[in-house]
Amino acid sequence: MIHLDRRHLLTGASGFVATAFLPAPAKANDTLLPPAAMRSDIAILCDAYASLHPGLYRYLSPANFQRERQRLDRFAATPHTLGDFYLALSGFTASVRCGHSFPNPANQTPAVASALFGKPDRLPFAFRWLDQRMIVTADLGSGHHLPIGSEVVAIDGISARDMLAKMLPYARTDGSNDARKVADLGIPGDADEPTFDVLRALLFPSSGPSARVMVRISGRGKTIVCPLMTAAARNSALRHPSKDSPYGWTFEVRGQVGILTMPTWAVFHEKWDWQGFIDTSLDTAVDRQISGIVIDVRDNGGGLDCGAAIVARLIEAPLTVDSYSRHVRYRKIPDRLAPYLKTWDRSFKDWGASAIGPDAAGFYTLTRPGDASDTDTIQPKGRRFAGRVAVLVGPKNASATFGFAGLMQRQRLGTLVGEQTGGNRRGINGGAFFFVGLPASGVEVDLPLIAYWPETPQPDAGTMPDITVSARIADIQAERDIALMRAVIAVS
Repeated sequence: MIHLDRRHLLTGASGFVATAFLPAPAKANDTLLPPAAMRSDIAILCDAYASLHPGLYRYLSPANFQRERQRLDRFAATPHTLGDFYLALSGFTASVRCGHSFPNPANQTPAVASALFGKPDRLPFAFRWLDQRMIVTADLGSGHHLPIGSEVVAIDGISARDMLAKMLPYARTDGSNDARKVADLGIPGDADEPTFDVLRALLFPSSGPSARVMVRISGRGKTIVCPLMTAAARNSALRHPSKDSPYGWTFEVRGQVGILTMPTWAVFHEKWDWQGFIDTSLDTAVDRQISGIVIDVRDNGGGLDCGAAIVARLIEAPLTVDSYSRHVRYRKIPDRLAPYLKTWDRSFKDWGASAIGPDAAGFYTLTRPGDASDTDTIQPKGRRFAGRVAVLVGPKNASATFGFAGLMQRQRLGTLVGEQTGGNRRGINGGAFFFVGLPASGVEVDLPLIAYWPETPQPDAGTMPDITVSARIADIQAERDIALMRAVIAVS
């Protein structure tokens, strides 16, 4: 069903606001796109979305879609920079409220990526948002030994709260699940080009090699000057690959509990045997006869369906994944759009007999999976781990990790601990993608192709954990992982 987020292979706000189309205060470059060029790209994108996007009207009415299209056209009435246009497209796709619909930074051409977010302007610390406050979670080279739990009040004279408010209309999510947007605006986000970095470069561009940062440490405010970093240097400081995994996966046994930490499932390109890592971890748990396992995917925004490999080690008989049905908006793509659509599987361009319909609403029921990881049944594999299982979840869990969390809870395979997930129980889109290339600007926009519908009406929300443990600033300051502690208790 929801084994999504294949967009890395080629590489929604609750309501759109007018201010989202205001140009950035400074330009990404000095070249202006003429109105005719922008309107040509807008026409292609809107045609592709209206013709092919299966979730376009799940949260956005046709009339409101047309209003957003008109707003975009009005924006394009005067020349704008590439950065301004990228922001306008981001606001437009955010209005669809689909977490897989956006001008994906990872899929831009080298020229576009370099122009928009290729400068050495990354902040030298990691942080998360709590109660609209920017709380430091790691110092990555500020030169000032910022304590974990200190608060960043302002950057270059702009308050952190104002930054967050200005960025939110451009951030993506599914439906009204806005906690995912806020989570993705932290550092690290859920991708190589975190949303915060992309938006800060366009909305609040740096004017020099450093940033003036006002911080509050132990209740006292001070202003420091922090050197800015390249993306590569910051990524290197953020990532701490274990000796067994280039993606930071770890498995450790603490007493009678095993802890499997998986900060990402975006393991598309590497030859590293991630399935072998899972099997080795579960074999260790079986051999040592430990009482339980905690699976930590709180920071995991999705990727491949690595969760199926875990579930296969927990079940005794074949397991039907879920009760979501697949639907598409077309059987074969229109010839007029073919020049602008890229993908990794040509069968996505013509579903053939696998697409049954259309029904009265214009949808086709898709009788085949999307890509190889979009399966209906998980088969048991290897020696079963029969101990207790807890899964640490949070708002970053969208796409594959959202699906995994829901499956574990519905099938009672484990206890969910933490905060409400990202994604949306009303249904999300993914499973297969087109990457819409806009020729005049060079910008590329992701377009998910399969809608997943629940059998019965569901709330406009993520999956709630069985045991709710909310993050608190005091715990971050004390470096206490209360959610992990609670999960360990649940499986002991």
